[in-house]
Amino acid sequence: MLNAESALDKAIVKQATQVGVDYYHEQYATDVVFTSHQIMPSYISNTIFLHGHVKGEKDNLIFISIDYETYEIT
Repeated sequence: MLNAESALDKAIVKQATQVGVDYYHEQYATDVVFTSHQIMPSYISNTIFLHGHVKGEKDNLIFISIDYETYEIT
């Protein structure tokens, strides 16, 4: 089945999303909504990219990359 996410991928997205939301809230006092993600294969990079927007401002786009092994902002 194409585009099916494994349980591990879903867990990565859930954890990274929370890290990203917390980061924007703590660093910029801004609430954000992530609307899409891309998980890089581990043989390339341990990175997940999250794309979204400032909550209530769909034209104010944001982006963050996170190492999905350490959950550090990259």
